Amino acid sequence: DNEQTMGISDRELVERMATGDRDALEILYRRHAPWLAGRLSGMTSSRDLAEEALQDGFMSAWRGAKSYRGEGDVGAWLWGITRRRLSSLARGRKELPITWPTDAPGADEAVLSYDEVTRVRRVIAELPTDQRQAIEKVVLEEQPLAEVAVTMGVPVGTLKSRLHRARLRIRSEMEAS
Repeated sequence: DNEQTMGISDRELVERMATGDRDALEILYRRHAPWLAGRLSGMTSSRDLAEEALQDGFMSAWRGAKSYRGEGDVGAWLWGITRRRLSSLARGRKELPITWPTDAPGADEAVLSYDEVTRVRRVIAELPTDQRQAIEKVVLEEQPLAEVAVTMGVPVGTLKSRLHRARLRIRSEMEAS
């Protein structure tokens, strides 16, 4: 993302997509396609199937942007869409099994090199405790926001703020190194 798009939240991008803003779709795609592609590729032996699910998923997000209620993380919303597209596409192609990894790397880790994963883990370890726990539970362990909020004893809005601050810090640290 360039400086102009850095300050735009994913939620704002989805809102802009709902009004027909194709640039918003492009920005959202650049932010999320790499990790989504890595995650989808890890679920099937067919690169073509994973790529088709990714493209179909973003087209579904484009068409469904008006129905996005703003609940939960946009990345999780996109993951749900693309994962369902992969399942749907695979049903028509019985020879391509889908694997649901139980001990797979986190979504963002799926497309990172070993050095990058090491740097991201170092940055996460250095986050304030509340932000680190939020990232670990919601992003790495893929626990639902509402469940994590209850576990941490905070409102969902507070948890979302912690996740947002953590992601900004991780992105900043990764760009700086």
